[in-house]
Amino acid sequence: MRRERAAIGNVPIAAALVVVLLLVSACASGPQRSAGRDGMETSAIAQRSINAAQALLEAGKLEEALAETNAALDADPRSAEVHLAQGAVLQALGRGVEAGEHFERALEIAPGSGRVLNAHGAWLCRSGRVDEALAAFSKATMDERYREPEQALVNAGSCAAEAGRNEVAELNFRAALGLQPALAQALGGMARLEHQRGNALSARAFLQRREALGPLSAADLALGVEIETAAGDARAAARYRGQLATMAREADAAASSTIESGSSRQ
Repeated sequence: MRRERAAIGNVPIAAALVVVLLLVSACASGPQRSAGRDGMETSAIAQRSINAAQALLEAGKLEEALAETNAALDADPRSAEVHLAQGAVLQALGRGVEAGEHFERALEIAPGSGRVLNAHGAWLCRSGRVDEALAAFSKATMDERYREPEQALVNAGSCAAEAGRNEVAELNFRAALGLQPALAQALGGMARLEHQRGNALSARAFLQRREALGPLSAADLALGVEIETAAGDARAAARYRGQLATMAREADAAASSTIESGSSRQ
């Protein structure tokens, strides 16, 4: 039976979108492409390069990740997964136009795939083609084989929130939480919406749910300072400020270490 999901309205561009995942659902058993129903099949050789690119991308080694996705593309240029991986790395490198070419190619190969539609929608939204992006997100949620439709919903919510369309944002964030109650992006998005509306207690509740999932980002910590200041809890606001200061010191130390390491190798 088809799951019910929220409709996604037309909203302006958002800056915050869920990162495209490179990992595929399963590895192929050999170098030959297997028959697939949705165009997402990938050769084992290309799969290995995609997996390597994922690890390198997470480590911030973008040029090395690009070398791996280039190898995957050489091995299997007809794989939508390969084009998603190539697009994700190029996007991380700031080469948005080239990234879009690969997201478009992935869509040509697998036009009904929710993962492809979500990735393509995220790129469209970043590129300012908002109506097309939201249509892509909506279509992504209709793919019964897409195992993470909440990611398309939270992307739509982020687009709406960035544009100030709070009603549309809330609709999609809540729909995402209905599918995955422990979804960090949606919880953080709802905390921001409630803070903007002046609902400090509700904003605090959403941020606390987000914090229970793991360490907060700098943006979330700054939001925590604002929420607790508005709520009149100076002690809680100071706790978030302290965490922000610690994060800044650690970032400075890491940057200094990187510079010193680079100098020692010259």
